[in-house]
Parts: sequence; structure tokens; C-alpha cells
Amino acid sequence: MRRRYENFHSRLVAWMKILLPLAALSILSSVVFFARENEDVRDIPFLMTGETDAPDQRIAAPEYQALTDDGARVKLTAREVTPSEEDEGWLDISNVAGRIETRSGRVFQATAPGGRVNFSVDEAELSGIVSVDTSDGFHMLSDALRLKLDSTFAETGGAVRGEAPFGVLEAGGMRLGEAEGSLGSELMVFNGGVKLVYQPRQ
Repeated sequence: MRRRYENFHSRLVAWMKILLPLAALSILSSVVFFARENEDVRDIPFLMTGETDAPDQRIAAPEYQALTDDGARVKLTAREVTPSEEDEGWLDISNVAGRIETRSGRVFQATAPGGRVNFSVDEAELSGIVSVDTSDGFHMLSDALRLKLDSTFAETGGAVRGEAPFGVLEAGGMRLGEAEGSLGSELMVFNGGVKLVYQPRQ
């Protein structure tokens, strides 16, 4: 009886050595399958601070941060992001806030009710009433703004108007970029018929 029990036990141990690894591989493959199933959402380089609705391909409260090639810090947040139905590679974003902190310490912030972003070309476009504020006292409004995510660059898509440290300013366009030949230094340029109403500080 004892020998029969020992033989049964030996055969059981031998079978378990085969079945358990197979079961583990089966579980692992199912995990990989489910991970790949939602790959198109998970691959968006946003930090998901809210909820993800995979069937609708929707991410709530996303946040993106990066260090640009010229040393600036870029941050992009939104209320929601969804794949664009019109342009492949683009993501539609709502209630957008963008921030660029340059190597010199200057801060450039922009908010808009909507926009879109494409990480393959490192660009974001803000639309609606875009509000732009800088740490050195500019508060400007425009209808559109394009941001680069890999360098210090921002450019309006049309006219700007608002307040400068020295008065009320209107221009056909505004551009922020790295100063040519001066790494770590940037320029904000107004062009296209600049109108300034000087208001001296009290």
C-alpha cells in the first residue's frame, strides 16, 4: 500500500512540474493580450491623473511634462483628451493649460478652452480665446497659439492684444523663441503692425 501511495505521489509531482509552468504561461499571455488591447490609449505620453474610458478612447485630467532640447521645461495639462476624428496622429484636448519655463527662468503660460496635440511632431495648438501671461508682466489675448514641445517656441496664429508692462499693446502676431546665437536666452517678438499706447507706471 505504501509503495502504491509513493508511486502515485511521484507521478503527481511529475505532472505538477509540467502543468504549473503551463498554467503560469497561460496567465502571463492573457495579461500581455489585455495590455496590448488598449495599447493605443496607454501609449499616449500623458501622465493619467484621472480616469481612462478605454471604449471611448478618452483620458480625463491628463498631464504631460518634458525637458526640451534647449533646456526649457514644458508642461501641458487638459481636462480631457480624445483622438481626433479629422486628422490622424492628432489628439483633441479641452480646457488646456500650457507652460514653458525657460533656462533663464522666464515663465510663459497659456490657457484656452480647446486645442489639439501631436506628439509625433512635438506640437500643440491652442484655440478659442487664448490667454497668454508671462512672468515679466505681459497679459495678451489671441485666437490661436502654437507651441513646440521639444524647444522654446510659441507663436500666435493671428493678432494679439492686451497689456504689457509699459502700456496697452496690439500687434498682428507674437512669437517666443530662442535668441539666435545665445543659448539659454529667449526673445518675445511682436510684429505685423504694432500699436502701443504707453501708460507710465504710477
